[in-house]
Amino acid sequence: MENRRKKILINPRFQQQYAIISVVLTVILTNVLIIFMSLVPGEQALELSPAMAWGIGIFELVLLVGVWFGTIRASHKVAGPVYKFTQQLKALGAGEVWTRIALRQGDMFQAEADSINASLDQLQEKVQAVQDAAKAIQLSQSDGGPTAAQIEKLMAATGALRTAREG
Repeated sequence: MENRRKKILINPRFQQQYAIISVVLTVILTNVLIIFMSLVPGEQALELSPAMAWGIGIFELVLLVGVWFGTIRASHKVAGPVYKFTQQLKALGAGEVWTRIALRQGDMFQAEADSINASLDQLQEKVQAVQDAAKAIQLSQSDGGPTAAQIEKLMAATGALRTAREG
């Protein structure tokens, strides 16, 4: 299990907010059901004795704890990939053009990670072309040879990279 997450909360703000919403909805739905069952006339009416009220309270508490932890666990499948995207894009910004996004099996956003990785492959090829052209210019210059053809190749390679948004 080398790919196991070590943090309980990857993105605490998102995961806690998601869990709180789930717990609140559980409380509301459970209590609406209890109130409905106790107000319905007939044989199915729920009559609350003190012992039954304690039992329902304990059941609700166990239910809420289960919903809380289940929600945190489920939110890992969203928060984990978002964390990985952020980390890998920071690495890309630092110049690590070879970086790729690897998600765990069962994580959300697999198709998006594949698409980003395909784009990173294209970017790496373009950067490699620029590096190759620059090396060719450097070699030609050190040999005292003409560099015009190599500079043209470099300009063509850099032309494949857009560094500004076109109006």
